[in-house]
Amino acid sequence: MKVVFVGLQYFGKKLTHDLNAFAPQHSFSFFDTYTSKVEQVKFAAALPFADLLISLNGVSDKSGSLDLAITMKRKIIMHWQGTDVLAAMESAKKRNINRKYIDYSENYTDAPWLKDELKTIDINCSLLEYKWLDSSLAPEKFKTISTYTYLAKDKEEFYGWHIIRQLAEMHPEVDFFIAGTEGKGLKEKKNIHFLGWVDKDKMAELRTNNPIFLRLPQHDGYSLSVLEALSCGNEVIWSIPHSQSRFAVNFNEADKAFNKITEELKNRGLKRNENNILFVKNNLSKEKILGTFINKLEAIA
Repeated sequence: MKVVFVGLQYFGKKLTHDLNAFAPQHSFSFFDTYTSKVEQVKFAAALPFADLLISLNGVSDKSGSLDLAITMKRKIIMHWQGTDVLAAMESAKKRNINRKYIDYSENYTDAPWLKDELKTIDINCSLLEYKWLDSSLAPEKFKTISTYTYLAKDKEEFYGWHIIRQLAEMHPEVDFFIAGTEGKGLKEKKNIHFLGWVDKDKMAELRTNNPIFLRLPQHDGYSLSVLEALSCGNEVIWSIPHSQSRFAVNFNEADKAFNKITEELKNRGLKRNENNILFVKNNLSKEKILGTFINKLEAIA
């Protein structure tokens, strides 16, 4: 089976690398058709030999890559992620949604809430997870109560800055480490530390050293950063309901959850949340996630 991926670059590159290692009897390739003319040419050359095309992004407007795949009568999976759902819902509201690719493809997502949102605009999705993590019980305790989060540069409000700022004001004794933005134009506080862009090693360091992860965007997919936080035994406050996190969409809910979490951390001597670690270990193993993913592709191809 030969499978070609397009769409989100980070997940496309990671997933094809993992799948090739996990199932070497098949072939998986990713092409960055969004930003590279060279990659577009390579994609067009590879597509005639592919059994299946997977777009790691739902498309409700226009795509030259998907047009080519339809012309060549390739089977297509569209895997919806998050902001693509918002775009489709906005287009549907304006009654200018392009259903050409949607109706031709088999549609999937890994987030039950995205499935529900898409259903409201007559896009029927099935669930198919692809994010996996290694997880092992971390013996070391946290040294202090502190938090970390991610705010995309120039999209800080969308990612919950107004809530995080209020939390920092209410808890001046707690450090708040913020990756992604340098904080330009945002109100500074002594306990707020803007880190700007950080690499994966720095994010791993933040997970290891800070017990509380805040994920408070106005809309979200099945966030890998949340799953990574759970795998490290962090406590998570998320704007999406999840069995292993605290739900909050405004400051009052976030502050209530924050106070409860800090109380629990103190009561257990700053030990990691082993239930969160076990959740990842039991539900998001490489064998379970990639095995199920490949079985689905084989059935479709």
